[in-house]
Amino acid sequence: MTRVMSCLLLITITLISIVGCTTETSATQEMAQSLMEEDKNSDLFLIESVLYKRLKTVNETEFKAVNTILYGEISKKYSKNKSEKFQSGMASVLSSGTKLYRSVEHPEYVYSSEEGRYVVYKSVPEG
Repeated sequence: MTRVMSCLLLITITLISIVGCTTETSATQEMAQSLMEEDKNSDLFLIESVLYKRLKTVNETEFKAVNTILYGEISKKYSKNKSEKFQSGMASVLSSGTKLYRSVEHPEYVYSSEEGRYVVYKSVPEG
C-alpha cells in the first residue's frame, strides 16, 4: 500500500510541475507578444522560459571584462508578420546562430555576440 501511495505522490508532483512550467511559458510568451505589439522594433529574445530585452551595445573590451558563460544560441528569428507565438530560442532582431553569454555575477544580464558586435540584454520580470 505504501508503494502505491508513493507512486501516486510522484505522479501528482510530476503533473503539477508540468502544468506549472506550461503556465509560466505561456505567460512569458504573452509578455513577448505584448512588448512586440507596443513597439514593433523591440529587440527581444526568449530562452529557457526567460524573456530578455536589449539594454545597450558594448565594445569588446567591456564584454571581455565581464565573467560570462555560454548560455545558448538563437535558433530562429521571429517573423513579425506572422501570428506565430514567441518560443524559446527565438529572437526578434538577432539572427539564427547568434551566441548568447550569461554574466556569472549578474545572471539577469545576457550578452549577444554577433560578428564582433556585443549587446547587453536584461531579463524582463514577469507581471
